[in-house]
Amino acid sequence: MLGAREPSRPAVKLRQELPKPLMLARDGMLRQEGNGLVFRFIGREMRFEDGRIDWTAPGSGAENQLLRMNMAYMEYLEEVDDGLFANLVDQWLTKNATLHPGAWRDSWNSYALSIRIVVWLQQLSARKDRLEPALLERMTDSLARQVGWLERHLETDIGGNHLVKNIKALLWAGAAFEGTQALYWQRLGRRMLVRELERQILSDGVHYERSPSYHAQVFVDLLECRVAIPDQLPALDAALSGMAQATADLAHPDGFCAQFNDAGLTMAYTPSVCLDAFVELGFERPKPRRAFAFRDAGYFGWRDDRLTLIADCGPIAPDALPAHGHGDVLSFELSSGQQRVIVDQGVFEYVSGRKRALSRATRSHNTLAVADSDQAEFFGAFRMGRRPRVLLKEWAENAKGVVLEGQHDGYTHLQGSPEHHRRIKVYADGIVIRDLLEAGLPITARIGFLLHPEVAVEQVKDGMFLLCPRGAPTLILTSTSQIVAETAVWWPDMGKEQSTTRLAANITDARSGAETHIYFAKAC
Repeated sequence: MLGAREPSRPAVKLRQELPKPLMLARDGMLRQEGNGLVFRFIGREMRFEDGRIDWTAPGSGAENQLLRMNMAYMEYLEEVDDGLFANLVDQWLTKNATLHPGAWRDSWNSYALSIRIVVWLQQLSARKDRLEPALLERMTDSLARQVGWLERHLETDIGGNHLVKNIKALLWAGAAFEGTQALYWQRLGRRMLVRELERQILSDGVHYERSPSYHAQVFVDLLECRVAIPDQLPALDAALSGMAQATADLAHPDGFCAQFNDAGLTMAYTPSVCLDAFVELGFERPKPRRAFAFRDAGYFGWRDDRLTLIADCGPIAPDALPAHGHGDVLSFELSSGQQRVIVDQGVFEYVSGRKRALSRATRSHNTLAVADSDQAEFFGAFRMGRRPRVLLKEWAENAKGVVLEGQHDGYTHLQGSPEHHRRIKVYADGIVIRDLLEAGLPITARIGFLLHPEVAVEQVKDGMFLLCPRGAPTLILTSTSQIVAETAVWWPDMGKEQSTTRLAANITDARSGAETHIYFAKAC
């Protein structure tokens, strides 16, 4: 690509009636300050004092790509009035309508295109009769070119949630435009959707990338696909029903999702908002179950009025798409009442470096780590070489709790070929965790428990008091190994960091095992 050029325009015409948005408008991405604009994404702000946007302002480095892409998504159009909407779209069309060198990285990136196409079409369904005819014509012309470009640059190499976004854009374009090419977009999108449902939605209803946040994103994408499909698709409805139950189960009492793998509290619509949309389409709202087992995904859990446990005992990620996987096999999260107590590390950024490596490292998660080794061989921002095989040994439910036992071979490349076994038992007053390494020689190990920043720690003779805010029951953590409190950080969302505490048990010879009890303190 030697210079700027305009993509070809398919011969399609915008329909008079467009599909209606399913989801409520989002906010918090853009605000006006005088004549200026302030954008906020992934914990960072960009200011344009005169209101004129420099679309390259975040900088050209890889560390800024996600920021540039968020600018290109244009999801912030949902929260502005008609005047600012017209201004923002006009600025984008003036600077980005042509394929300039490097445009494939952000403004014409297929993932960004897919999001922006749907945002524009949804906004047009509500605003087109109020827009100036000249702007409407420019938007329509650009949309046709954007969809035509996307059709020729689908992310079949990446797959996963990216390809679902591509499919949704094709389906919405097929429903919003008329003409032979629009019919082709609809048929192509439908054909790809059926194939990806079988590939990406596990039989237990969890998205195969095994991130609760990306599960929620794909769930909403598929709900919006259903809006754009003119007739019923049984395979889609079946997938949506399974995903709805998983969405309900993989949520904590605070209303936000679990954070296994690359996940954040607000990286997607909240579980309740997802399920509201599911009900809006005529489905029955699922209830969170007391005990649940997603055996294909590897997520298991228990909830009652006092305790919520969600544990990971399954593959890190799909073998062909390990990008969002972490070394969190046999890790868990815990809530007391409405309060998160033991939390997953989370993810701060997608740029290769110290924080990205730490977010994926086994020692950052609530499981057993051997020295500085990881359960899998992570490299770069999204790559993985060696990975563990995970075995579910037991899952049992009873009236008062559950038992989960599993093992993995992620450390068998080390001297002594250690295998990690963990057994978690939930009973009426708390949980018991037993960790053991089967190895041919003595192995030192470390077990970590990352606490929510609002949970205070008080050391007592027999262990640690975990003092929860807002009236949530106090817990006591004890271990057969000495427990120490360490300074740590938690990443609740991309670009957000909070200081907190990690409790760590250091084990001299993990072949003899370690037992940790976490139970409710008795009232005085």
